[in-house]
Amino acid sequence: MKKIIVIVAVITALLVFASGCQKKEGKVYQMRIGNVTAPDHILNITFMDFAERVNDRSGGRIKAVVYPSGQLGSLRTMTESLQAGTLEMTTQSPGGLGSFLPIAGVLEMPFAYESHQHVYDVVDGEIGQEINAQFLDRTGIRILAYWMNLHRHTTNNIRPINVPADFRGLRIRVPETRTVMDTITNLGANANPLQVSELYAALKLGTVDGQENPISIIHASKYFEVQNYLSLTGHVYSPVVVLISDRFYQSLPEDLRLIIDEEVANATAKSRMEAERIDSELLDDLKRYMEVNEIADIAPFRAAVQPVYDDMIRTLGNDAQGFFDRIRAAAR
Repeated sequence: MKKIIVIVAVITALLVFASGCQKKEGKVYQMRIGNVTAPDHILNITFMDFAERVNDRSGGRIKAVVYPSGQLGSLRTMTESLQAGTLEMTTQSPGGLGSFLPIAGVLEMPFAYESHQHVYDVVDGEIGQEINAQFLDRTGIRILAYWMNLHRHTTNNIRPINVPADFRGLRIRVPETRTVMDTITNLGANANPLQVSELYAALKLGTVDGQENPISIIHASKYFEVQNYLSLTGHVYSPVVVLISDRFYQSLPEDLRLIIDEEVANATAKSRMEAERIDSELLDDLKRYMEVNEIADIAPFRAAVQPVYDDMIRTLGNDAQGFFDRIRAAAR
């Protein structure tokens, strides 16, 4: 009789376990992807393709939906939503990561990188992995990858920028990231944090004189319609950091996590190749609408932003200096 009771108990437990697995296998996981760029921007297009592939490969068990143009909030508020569990995926800049983990700001310092490959070697290598692990431990948010956004350049309606003194007095919109704000301030401009969803109107109304962004965003957001000058300052190289709520990620069955990992890796390779390819094409198109100038001598700009490095070293000490040294050493 005892043996029969034990056998019945084991069978019941197995049936309950199997039932639970079936329920989990049949569950549909909502994955909202918040994005601040315009629908036709390469980042949003990449996310749309990523979502379509994840939905298809998961057989509908994941329902990924992309929300462009800041519909779900600013980069900061969406990152906070990942922490709160009210959003599943979004992006950030390395400087934006610094608002949650200050040492992450070392990845987005002014004039830090020599080439695209230099950036890839840093964020894909040991430096990036260390930042990723610290960020996950601090915030509960997993960094999945670094997609490319290329160098940030400056537009305005007052004058071309050829030397740091040309920044003086300009009201430049900046994202809510310490490194970019400090860079623009040390170059002599008045840094005005403003949500990207409000920027076009602010430029049109003259609330701010200009803004700074990668070529792809300047083009997709049609800032050329309300800006006269584009100066290729290249002051910060800003890779897009792809974030996912670790609570959501860990809730997925292993096979669905694998699909996300693989499709993120595919999207990373595509986004980098496509961003580099179209950058020069978009710049040529912008020249039809704006006066474009290159910077003849970058040395005075580098000297002007040295206080940004000094401030971070004062705040974070040897850890920051160590990362700066390693980032420089990673240049090929």
